[in-house]
Amino acid sequence: MKAVFVFFLAACLVAGAFKPLTAQVSIAPSTVFISDQTNIGTVYVSNRSDETQEVSIEFAFGYPSSDENGNIIMVYDDQEAFQKHAINEWVRAFPRSFVLGPRQQQTVRFQVRPQPQAEDGTYWTRVRILANPQTPDIDLAPDEDGIATRITFRFEQIIAAFYKKGNTTTGVNVTTVDARHEDDRLILLPHLQRTGNSPFVGSIVAKMYDTGGNLVAERQTTTTAYFDAVRRIELDTEGLEPGNYRVELSFETRRGDISPADLVQAPPVTEVIEVTIP
Repeated sequence: MKAVFVFFLAACLVAGAFKPLTAQVSIAPSTVFISDQTNIGTVYVSNRSDETQEVSIEFAFGYPSSDENGNIIMVYDDQEAFQKHAINEWVRAFPRSFVLGPRQQQTVRFQVRPQPQAEDGTYWTRVRILANPQTPDIDLAPDEDGIATRITFRFEQIIAAFYKKGNTTTGVNVTTVDARHEDDRLILLPHLQRTGNSPFVGSIVAKMYDTGGNLVAERQTTTTAYFDAVRRIELDTEGLEPGNYRVELSFETRRGDISPADLVQAPPVTEVIEVTIP
């Protein structure tokens, strides 16, 4: 009798192995915003492959945090934040699981039933969309000991879902900015204090000027601050003359991939620092 070992592999871990692992199931939109005016949100799940997919929806409370160097770390075990901000016990998905044929699309609706005593603010969770092809598993030939391996591909995508209740406010205060120069890069680490009752979702823009007021480097990237956080943005300084420069860091509730109507708005915040390029 031969032994069979079964492995479940996430798509992101096995890209390029055995068969192409491009996004077989796509999700739109990439972030869900639910208003207390309707308590309903919608996601469209599309099967872009030629295989029938078994899809299921799960919820996992979490948020992006950071280490002292501004590297993003996902937090899924913050029980205090879960009690205060999670909608996991309020939200339901319809349908929760379904079979999606090749090139087909399924509408999934989220319904939120908040607790009556919930305070104004933004609550959230992460939505996990799991997809398994309905085709047979891949059986690899047994080795000389009679042990075979069976591989099942499992595709997982995670998006954020926000529920806005009542009067929502947000913003950031920049308490300090750490700056250091490494290998033709200026690394900026702004320390943020989030204000209001909602996560800050927007963009950070870094601009660097020489002593003559000329713009010599610029970069923009999306950013969030669910709570107080350290963020990281880098500017390319290759070819710049050594000397003193002025850097402006601006935080705006503006994103190219999200409608302004969905974002909790806040006035732009700009912090200016002086740096020296050696």
